[in-house]
Amino acid sequence: MSEPVTGDAPLAVRGGDPQGDERVRRRRASLALWQAVEALLAAPGEPEALDRALESLRAAFDCEGVALHARTAAGAIEPWCALGEWRTTVGDLRDTLTVPLMRGRERLGELALQGRPGQRFRAGQLGLVRAAAGALGAALGARLELERLRHLPGRDPITGLPDARAFLLRLEEELARARRHGPPVGLVTLELDHFDALRERYGTAAADAVLAEAALVLTLTLRASDVVARLEDARFALLLPETDALPALRCAERVRRSLEEHRFARAGRVSATAGVAACPRDGVDVAELVDRAEGALAIARKQGRRRVAGLPGGFAH
Repeated sequence: MSEPVTGDAPLAVRGGDPQGDERVRRRRASLALWQAVEALLAAPGEPEALDRALESLRAAFDCEGVALHARTAAGAIEPWCALGEWRTTVGDLRDTLTVPLMRGRERLGELALQGRPGQRFRAGQLGLVRAAAGALGAALGARLELERLRHLPGRDPITGLPDARAFLLRLEEELARARRHGPPVGLVTLELDHFDALRERYGTAAADAVLAEAALVLTLTLRASDVVARLEDARFALLLPETDALPALRCAERVRRSLEEHRFARAGRVSATAGVAACPRDGVDVAELVDRAEGALAIARKQGRRRVAGLPGGFAH
């Protein structure tokens, strides 16, 4: 999906400029689509978020009706939520688009759009529809997957991510492979800043919702081969196979920015701080590598948070 539009600059163009008008429509649609994905990620902890997601999608495509269908536990694709008047009278012919929501080759649901009477979807909108299907499919897939995993052994009951014990076992496996075959391994420890104050201000339920939402953002930002886990409280760990120190640093910064740019349902903006280590540069066993990542996280905290650091001190961003 394209980068969201940010800032308060007006989206004005010169009158009578069709190409400029189309660019404005696409920028507004891109922003609305980004807001819809954010709302969908917030939906488990805030039921009203689904309404916001649908409103954002209707704004993105300038249509009358939007509906999302999702796969049930039994495997059927059934209606989930809808906005607009979907019942039509005889002779009320309207443009309707229905596209699948996929994660890889797995069909997770459908996005349906209904035009207003006499409206025709523009050719320029079709690319955005495909982008919407991809972004919403990824968000919906991450949600359904983590909700299912929350109840399994070795999983954190709040986020659905692997718990600390499961993560350390996976890290040991990856380091053993690195010792045998030589590929580097990156490790990131990341924490949400001032989480105790957030919990005190909004309550435990809202704080847990932030953790669950952060897990979704992290999952969507990382590669499929990466592993993200919840360690304790507001701390997460990222395992980055075949990733050396500098690429791990860049990944940690990208993840940190993704969290900071995301608007959480109740808490709004939340910043994060991270420490980075890599095998073999910082160690070849679990205890050594974890200790180096924790030390880097401590340095980042002392430097003022909202940053990424590694050991030695020159390796920082």
